[in-house]
Amino acid sequence: MHAYDERDTLHRMSERSADALPPTEAAYPWGLYLHVIVVSLVGGLLVLGWFVLYEVLNRLIWENGFVTGHAWMFPVICLPFSLLVGLLVRYAKAPSNLDGSMLDSLTGDVMALRWKDLPATVATSLASLFSGAVLGPEGAIGNIASKIAALYCDLLRIPADRRPKLVFASVSSGYNGLLENPIFAAVLGTEVAATRQQGLSTLPASLIGGAVGYGIFLVLGEVGFLGFLDLPAVQSYVWWYALLMVPLALAGLVLALLTAVFMRVAAGFFGRFKEHVVLRAVIAGVIFSAVGLFTPVMMFAGETQVQTIIKDAAGYGIALLLVMAVGKLALLAVGFKSGFLGGPTFPLIFASTAVALALNQAFPGVPLAILVAGIMAGAVYALFRTPLMVVLLTGFMLDEGATMMALIVLAIATVMIVTPPLQQRIAARQATRAAPPQA
Repeated sequence: MHAYDERDTLHRMSERSADALPPTEAAYPWGLYLHVIVVSLVGGLLVLGWFVLYEVLNRLIWENGFVTGHAWMFPVICLPFSLLVGLLVRYAKAPSNLDGSMLDSLTGDVMALRWKDLPATVATSLASLFSGAVLGPEGAIGNIASKIAALYCDLLRIPADRRPKLVFASVSSGYNGLLENPIFAAVLGTEVAATRQQGLSTLPASLIGGAVGYGIFLVLGEVGFLGFLDLPAVQSYVWWYALLMVPLALAGLVLALLTAVFMRVAAGFFGRFKEHVVLRAVIAGVIFSAVGLFTPVMMFAGETQVQTIIKDAAGYGIALLLVMAVGKLALLAVGFKSGFLGGPTFPLIFASTAVALALNQAFPGVPLAILVAGIMAGAVYALFRTPLMVVLLTGFMLDEGATMMALIVLAIATVMIVTPPLQQRIAARQATRAAPPQA
């Protein structure tokens, strides 16, 4: 799990922007906020256009009757798109998730933005998603929105020390529209900043960008992911649900630990093909094709497939649901470490929901939404380490109100308390293994 403890590149970007100007000038760049509004409009509209294009093409390619009725079509579609991903990464220098952290996958490397990569980023993001890779669309949105801001800054010659504000605004516009929450990305931005001052320096731009993006989706009537799990509402809350958050959060922590293990294994395997970028992507495509032939519900990001397992949980059974949860995380690692572009959020939600469904069959008296809340909050926090963002994300995915939010907070607090001693124990064990044997 320690592999994801490095500070996100957003920290470094905020630190550089905060230190570049005197405090008064850095805090009140009045004219810059006109640019913030414009880049938020541009970024939000273009991200919305990308998302609509993705939805339309995905239905055309994967959701037509012929493809859904013939399992052998999975490798026929998957392998060419996997090959395309490899070619784009090799020859068009398209971005991927190979070297970044989990948070990097949501925004791209904001310290090395190259807007000339934007066409390749759009192409590889679509090819990655259409290949069946277990990666979410949120990674593409962050990369695309940040490069749109970089292009805008170059065209209008925005000084380098003020560009981070426009990048944050554009990314906030894209994410907040998709998530139907006007403050989501602003909260995330303040949490990943190294200091309070650095977080505040970009907060106004993030708030403006987020509000603009939220408004674009609202005015145009585009539906995001609010309450997308569509679970049965909790009819009443009892006191022991609060105690239940502890074991549920720990189950989520186990999922995060499994993800870290799978990432390390996948990095070791695909690292052998570092000089063979195209072959690496094709090998991943073969893996995706093999799984898709037999269990297509485990493929893709999972935002659609999770509805399938929720509706037919009894048909899958406890054992198969648990296997699917673990398998989803393994496939996420394959997509991440083989050069594809996407995010980890929706696959992790799929895995958390699958475990919650298995527990719901064993303990039918506990509402499914309670089980999902505890496991999802624990798992997502353990990977991202951004507690307030995870509260917002889990809360809006379930859309259950303030009492559910309080339970989510308890789940996150559990993992926050348990993680430090666990990390110390893991570090001590690794140090023991690395120590030379005594004579």
